Amino acid sequence: MFRIKDIDLDFIKHYLRIEEEFEEDDNELEIFLYIAKEYLKEICGLTEEQYLQANTLVPALLILVSEMYEYRSALVASNTKANYLIQRYINTHRKFL
Repeated sequence: MFRIKDIDLDFIKHYLRIEEEFEEDDNELEIFLYIAKEYLKEICGLTEEQYLQANTLVPALLILVSEMYEYRSALVASNTKANYLIQRYINTHRKFL
């Protein structure tokens, strides 16, 4: 079982099917990974400890990084919609205030 804290650059590159030797996008991937982790922690209102134990947020983290990497452009299609799969994972941990 993978936990949020187990997800690192090597894991992301494997998930995105990027060869280990290809290092041109490593900085971007690390930024995307950091942003996705912080976003999930903040949007769910979790403490660091709660967040690190939230194993069911792993798919949301992977999807977020994947989407950030795939859609790096500043242009956004006008027919984009929220990713409901990500919302499901987030809502299972979100503290509704």
